[in-house]
Amino acid sequence: MEILAKEADRWLRQAEYDFKAAEWTLQGEFFAQCTFWAQQAAAKALRGYLFLHKEDAIATRSVADLLDRVMTYEESFKAFVGGTTSLDLYYKTARFPDALPGGIPSEVISSKDAIEAVKQASDIIEMVEMKRKEYLPDTL
Repeated sequence: MEILAKEADRWLRQAEYDFKAAEWTLQGEFFAQCTFWAQQAAAKALRGYLFLHKEDAIATRSVADLLDRVMTYEESFKAFVGGTTSLDLYYKTARFPDALPGGIPSEVISSKDAIEAVKQASDIIEMVEMKRKEYLPDTL
């Protein structure tokens, strides 16, 4: 397996781990933390996908920006554009009290928000996994 394929695998494995953290925090009703881990899982999966194309996306952590770059290789990811914008909001708002006027993340982010974030991350990870198998069927 070439170096960037190995790097893709590392990022995708971490995305899966972060996704498990999102599921666990959802189950524990830590909704703000859940949305953060869902955002992290989606971003890491997309970054892993870019490594499959020998591209590193070190300059961004934004799911929307990563999707833009991924779509230069694979149009089928267009289905996620617009629907995943909320994931980027959780990168900061789920962690910092000053990111939300008049409240704190644990009081503002709801179970509905968390469930939707997990669904969005799951859909992205599933698509990335499917594409990874197309690119590296014998190695992963």
